[in-house]
Amino acid sequence: MKCDTGFWSGIGAGLVVGMLVGMMLPCGRKSMKTQVGKKIQQMGVAVDHTVDQLMNNLR
Repeated sequence: MKCDTGFWSGIGAGLVVGMLVGMMLPCGRKSMKTQVGKKIQQMGVAVDHTVDQLMNNLR
């Protein structure tokens, strides 16, 4: 169970750091913000797929 807690803590910390970095980028760099936003979205989709697989494996 401790492994799961560490995993979820790491995922949460990574998402928070990604959002903070995205918000701190200057407004003039819209293309970089867009790239960061796309990467964050891709990471969220990957996390969703991983969670779905974990839940299916637990059943």
